[in-house]
Amino acid sequence: MQIPNNFAYPLLPEWSTDEIIVATDFYQAVEQLYTDKIERKEFLRKYHAYQKAVPMKMDQKKIDREFVDETGMSIYKAAKFVRSSDKKILHFDNTAR
Repeated sequence: MQIPNNFAYPLLPEWSTDEIIVATDFYQAVEQLYTDKIERKEFLRKYHAYQKAVPMKMDQKKIDREFVDETGMSIYKAAKFVRSSDKKILHFDNTAR
């Protein structure tokens, strides 16, 4: 999968600095899942923190669409894959789905 080198993460204007850090940290975990490997436990910890920062499903869906448009990677598909797996170390191969 060809990942763009430079892209802007979707951020909501009302987010605090802490929420921006949580979201960015999670976006990087999604990237890592797609491009390398990540521990399931680490991904889920970052995902749960992200869900607290972005509790509304409507906002999560909007951000996912923007993230897909910008990076070609889906937050929703990544989270679904991790939640459905019981392996300790994970890598998401989008071409296999």
